[in-house]
Amino acid sequence: MPTNKYTEAEIEKIIKEHIVQNFMYNRTDISFSNEMLLIEAGIIDSISIFKLASFLEEKFGFTLNSKELLLDNFESVNAIKHLVVQKVVN
Repeated sequence: MPTNKYTEAEIEKIIKEHIVQNFMYNRTDISFSNEMLLIEAGIIDSISIFKLASFLEEKFGFTLNSKELLLDNFESVNAIKHLVVQKVVN
């Protein structure tokens, strides 16, 4: 399901690159995948979610409301991608 400006593949790539560059640093011990539970793996925490949300809003041009800032929406790359696609398409 393509978005107005980005394809799902492009959204996924942007999210993954942002997470690797901003939250993983030199964590070469982790095999990063779209299904990986980011909070459980210690890659992101509650502060990181707000930073990531801010990045997504700026990059993709939407606003998240407080009900969308749930851990479930940020638990994996796939969950984040789903959130972005829903916001950009709807």
